[in-house]
Amino acid sequence: MGLQQIFLSYCHRDDEPYGPQNRRWVEEFEKALRESIGQRIGPGRVELWRDKRRLAGNEMFDDEIERQLDRSAIFVTVLSQHYLSSAYCRKEFQTFGRNHLAKGDLRVDHLSRIVKVYRRAIDRADLSRFVDLPELIPEVDKNVGFELFYKDDSGIDRDVLLDPGKAGLYWQRADDIAHAIKRMLDAAPRAAPAAGQAADAAQATAVYLARTSSDMKERREALQRELEDRGYRVLPEQQLPEDAEGYTASVRAALQEASLSVHLIGARYGSIPDGADKSGVVLQAELALAHGTKALRSILWSPPELTLDSLGEERQHEFVEQLEQAEFERQRAEFVRSSLEQLKSLVVERLRAPLAPLPASRPVQDAERSVGNSIYLLCDPVDRADAKPLQAALTQLGFVVSRPSLEGTTEELIEENKANLLGCDVVVVVWGQSREAWVRSKLREAQQAPGWGRARPYRGKFIAVGPPDSPAKLDFDAPPDAIVLRGVASTEQFQALLQ
Repeated sequence: MGLQQIFLSYCHRDDEPYGPQNRRWVEEFEKALRESIGQRIGPGRVELWRDKRRLAGNEMFDDEIERQLDRSAIFVTVLSQHYLSSAYCRKEFQTFGRNHLAKGDLRVDHLSRIVKVYRRAIDRADLSRFVDLPELIPEVDKNVGFELFYKDDSGIDRDVLLDPGKAGLYWQRADDIAHAIKRMLDAAPRAAPAAGQAADAAQATAVYLARTSSDMKERREALQRELEDRGYRVLPEQQLPEDAEGYTASVRAALQEASLSVHLIGARYGSIPDGADKSGVVLQAELALAHGTKALRSILWSPPELTLDSLGEERQHEFVEQLEQAEFERQRAEFVRSSLEQLKSLVVERLRAPLAPLPASRPVQDAERSVGNSIYLLCDPVDRADAKPLQAALTQLGFVVSRPSLEGTTEELIEENKANLLGCDVVVVVWGQSREAWVRSKLREAQQAPGWGRARPYRGKFIAVGPPDSPAKLDFDAPPDAIVLRGVASTEQFQALLQ
């Protein structure tokens, strides 16, 4: 493959000296993009071209621009209000789009050759009016862009260049753009596989990473980078429609290609598509959980600091509470509270272990009704010391008791937990100082064990509730197959119930 050219399209007013240090925005962006491309792609494959002449407002669209557009494989456009007001910029945009629509190659590896970089927030309708070509508008509208601004707590978009604390975000965006460019350059033409083969290949490597509310955006982008760096295809690759019907149809189509969906739940409810009565965040989660045409595993995640008490918006409080109390179908879905790094490890682990088909239901034979004596005593580290008397008492009664390890990598701890849930006869969740959400997450994991390969039912599931007292403990609704025992040392109750 020969040298590929990238055309950097911008309005010259966006490169005028700017801010307290008189920095030139486009010049700074070009530098960051060049360095990121060098890191991602290496030398000798790409050259970046932009018109550095200081043009007057009435300058004509000239032959040099035509030649450079013809030579260019990728069009990076810096979008701003200045850009949308420029007839010259519109001409560049339209010419590149027309050229590649005529060739039939405007999209490469599911990505558009037109890379939208937002210096400021731009309304989708304003951008469509700017494009002004019926055949090009749909391609541009559904194309996801890269935002080089951030929104403050008031919802006002701010320039990352003016905030020294956002330098990392600026370079991350440049690296994201370089990664997308590399994907397009690496996508060599190849023979089209049969329809069934294509679907299987996409399903094996595709992850639906749900669009989030604004407070989860940076975490979503970090997870997307991790997945793309590992070679996974991240969906949705296009901008979701603004109307409820189109939004729902697009989400369903993307879920059809994915083997895993991941939903990051934050403190904000999120925007609501036109004509819908729920936010896009909620709609995506519901569509994934209701997706019954094929095996699709879902992870719904929140950071540890996001508790029900911290949620001020009533609709979001109800949504998160529903997730905490939901009894998901076996291993099909899980609600997790963890660090972002732990989420990354969990997502990769789920992708490496394809979803097993549910075993055919059949009557449980008497011989299969476990009479084993192994107990998995699940306790949060804060309750570990208080659970020791219970462990000792159960051991004295003849039970073999195991507890979660305190040390190990995230993947090692996840694997050990799964192995314990698959192999034990009785599950006991200790609830002392830990939160209700943690207790429910452990019960859900036990419920998912049949999907991981557990063939026999548990001999019993128990929630051993100890001090301190709390309203959550008094009002706790246990799953139908679990028994609540008050007092973590009630070993006689265990023995009687397991007879």
